[in-house]
Amino acid sequence: MMSKRQSLYEVNDGKLVRKNQSCPQCGPGVFLAKHANRSTCGRCGWDAAETTAAPEPVATEAPIAEVATEEE
Repeated sequence: MMSKRQSLYEVNDGKLVRKNQSCPQCGPGVFLAKHANRSTCGRCGWDAAETTAAPEPVATEAPIAEVATEEE
């Protein structure tokens, strides 16, 4: 079976350019895996979520307090 390493690089103007990001902890040569919502390092386990905003809180219904009715 052949390696797919050629898909991680491309040649521009005679220079080798890396397509994927490198791990900030492991350094160059260790690429981050691209998932649907994050990037992870397979070597050290570093994880970066690609969402910039925090998830919005889910609205829940407040329990209905029974209103005491005064009888006249």
